[in-house]
Amino acid sequence: MKFLQDITLGQYLPGDSFLHRLDPRTKFLSLLLLMASAFLVRGLPALGFLAVFFFLALWLAQLPWGYVFRGVRSFLGLFLFTALVHLFFTPGPSLPFFPIGFIDITWAGLEKGAFVAAQLLLAILISSLLTLTTAPLRLAYGLEKMISPLKRLRVPVGDFSMMAMVAIKFIPILLEETNRIIKAQSARGVDFESGNIFRRAKNLLPILTPLFHSVFKRADDLAVAMLSRGFVSGRPRTHLQDLKMTGRDYLSLGVVALFVILEMTL
Repeated sequence: MKFLQDITLGQYLPGDSFLHRLDPRTKFLSLLLLMASAFLVRGLPALGFLAVFFFLALWLAQLPWGYVFRGVRSFLGLFLFTALVHLFFTPGPSLPFFPIGFIDITWAGLEKGAFVAAQLLLAILISSLLTLTTAPLRLAYGLEKMISPLKRLRVPVGDFSMMAMVAIKFIPILLEETNRIIKAQSARGVDFESGNIFRRAKNLLPILTPLFHSVFKRADDLAVAMLSRGFVSGRPRTHLQDLKMTGRDYLSLGVVALFVILEMTL
């Protein structure tokens, strides 16, 4: 259960860096462009170009590198699974000493598996910069401003952004609560590490029961708090600080768009 401590998704690190000061809409749009480019590139040079751009953004964010990369460790199983799927199921010339029985590993599968795993790694790292440099309230407000034209289609934009903000805010809270329950159950003698997969799955029951109880209790407390503050679904809400795009934001969007165009040409 140690991997739960490595998850940084949804956590925010306050700061005054260049990325922290950008409008959340700028970061949303930049993220969409960079994520699309991460999965549309077909060559190793373009992927390396994207990695250089990520490290530049990480330097501008002034975030601790160890903390950012620590959040990737919880996805190692996903990277390994993706690589193995391509390794065993991509046709092509076989590696030396293969095939062995029904197991066949090809050069194309090895290259494709490593490439797709690297794409996922970069996509996760780039998306982590959004939450690490943007407060949850600003994220929700930025999302609401971005999709505000949907109000003409009677889409509850305000409620949707509120749900997104609550979901993002609750991720680190639930992880902290899960770690607290795991430590309490371990102190009572529950072993979460040993045994086969069925034994370990059975040992999750002492975690899930109090966790669900805590989740519903927090949700009820949140609903009471929102009602006591006059929250009404569908009503317009005011904000302490209004979002305004500045020259820095337009320059950043232009740089990201230019980068994506150059990357697609590699």
